[in-house]
Amino acid sequence: MSLKFCPKCGSEILEPDSRYCVSCGADLGSRKEVVEAAPYETVPEKKAQAAKISPEGVEYGSFWPRLVAIIIDGIIISIIGSSISWVINPFNILNPWGIAFNWLNNLISYVIGFVYFWGLDSYNNGQTLGKMAMKLRTVDANTFLVADPGKNAINSLAKPSGFLILDFIIGLIVNSGDPQKRYRILQSISDTAVIVVK
Repeated sequence: MSLKFCPKCGSEILEPDSRYCVSCGADLGSRKEVVEAAPYETVPEKKAQAAKISPEGVEYGSFWPRLVAIIIDGIIISIIGSSISWVINPFNILNPWGIAFNWLNNLISYVIGFVYFWGLDSYNNGQTLGKMAMKLRTVDANTFLVADPGKNAINSLAKPSGFLILDFIIGLIVNSGDPQKRYRILQSISDTAVIVVK
């Protein structure tokens, strides 16, 4: 199939075997035939629909494996947070009760925890290290694909803090009987779910 118009400037090509465009001088000799893309490759909505996973056969993560996963993640975050906190704030050694610098340590731990949960859930196929150990992953509750970073940010807000308990208690009350086993209210707000990796 020969080109009828120059791909660079759009001018009509009068000679089908021309090597250069007479208007702009673009090299037409190395041209390739353009194959029309499939509709799902050109329209993002159709691509997302084509990639959508069917809910049949999806197993939602139950309470105990998820609890173990968050305990593993909590230990990892504590180790990282303590190490970074000690590097940033070495005076804590001289102040073993942490009276003067406790707020700084808490802030550092929260930021590290948030980045850990948000980053791994968003860019590691929906899996933190704890979820990898327990064969779980966080997904979009509608498509079962990895949730977008915005949803994962909302989902991760309470995880690295004491508010996780409040998030859990409210979630149990509001989500009682939820077939997707969303135990936390922030999971409902972010429209995410935890599924078992098979």
